[in-house]
Amino acid sequence: MMFEVADLLVASPATVSRCGMVYMEPESLTLWPLVISWLNELPDRVKDNKYILDTLESLMKNHLDDGCYFLRKNMHEPVKTMDNNVAQSCMRIISCFMTPYI
Repeated sequence: MMFEVADLLVASPATVSRCGMVYMEPESLTLWPLVISWLNELPDRVKDNKYILDTLESLMKNHLDDGCYFLRKNMHEPVKTMDNNVAQSCMRIISCFMTPYI
């Protein structure tokens, strides 16, 4: 059984250790592990094209963090999101555009 919570503000160290959880604050993680995972899971035909792979990596590296920052500072979200959710949605949209190429 697995439970996912937004934070562990009220959990004691004993609760965390008994459940075998490892909690990392979202602020301490970057979006880069998500990007690397996504790039590694792309279809072979896409991964084999070095130009496409380098372009996607460069776009994510140069614009993803700034895009999330812009979203937080300048946009109104009816439903609050986390940066990792925004990044995953962005990568899924890009993947959808690759379907004809694949």
